[in-house]
Amino acid sequence: MNTQGKRACQVCGTALSGDSDLCPVCALQGALKPKSDSCSDISSEFRFEHYQVLKNEDGIPIELGHGAMGVTYKAFDVHLERPVALKIINARFIGDDSARHRFVREARAAGSVRHPNVASVFHLGEAGGNYFYAMEFVEGETLEKLIQRSGRLETDVALEVVGQVAAGLTAIHKQHLVHRDIKPSNIMVSLEHGRLESAKIIDLGLAKGVVDKDTISTAGSFTGTPGYASPEQFAGIGTDIRSDLYSLGVTLWEMLSGKLPFQGSSAELMYQHQYAALPSEN
Repeated sequence: MNTQGKRACQVCGTALSGDSDLCPVCALQGALKPKSDSCSDISSEFRFEHYQVLKNEDGIPIELGHGAMGVTYKAFDVHLERPVALKIINARFIGDDSARHRFVREARAAGSVRHPNVASVFHLGEAGGNYFYAMEFVEGETLEKLIQRSGRLETDVALEVVGQVAAGLTAIHKQHLVHRDIKPSNIMVSLEHGRLESAKIIDLGLAKGVVDKDTISTAGSFTGTPGYASPEQFAGIGTDIRSDLYSLGVTLWEMLSGKLPFQGSSAELMYQHQYAALPSEN
């Protein structure tokens, strides 16, 4: 009879089913820390079911972005042999049942939307007690990087981006969801010879139901990005599609001018978005 006790991750204590000493999330966290002579090769740890996290030439996992609940990496679906974006619950939430619940709710909300202008979510899984979900890997660059590189966009390109993102928001709204974090870093764009091929919303990390009481934030608190948030987000009251359209309007302003309409600290932005007139003279 095998009397050996269940093995657990050396870092977070999560129960392990394989031969590893670390759960996948802690392995990834360890790989992102500065290397030392005592570090062992843990490349085999970067596997979440049939998704293998990809690494750059330095052996560091390729990170695509941070969200409210997790970190997104570029990965490879070994079954379908295609790249994917793999969002993994942030290591600081390991062992937090409430956070895991919110992460699963986020994945299901994103998975309910099917539209060419919203990145598709097609798998929710669990590895070593840690949740992750796989979504469409979108070619191109974030709108944020495009604005930084170009300064400002041509009017026809900017309006085309707005049209496609608005179409994606319509699909999100049809699922009775509000995105709450529309901004250039959450929009992927692909251009060909200066013409827009596609624009896609890539992160529904702060999405909530229009009448959903079970939210990431508590009542009366702020959720969003201050530079792009709507007045009702700062006020901590109910949001709907109009809040997302406000944020899209701010994004359009930035595309055309190369800067945000309001600048300052979070407190200053809170006041300006709620009470200040637009700086139209600029």
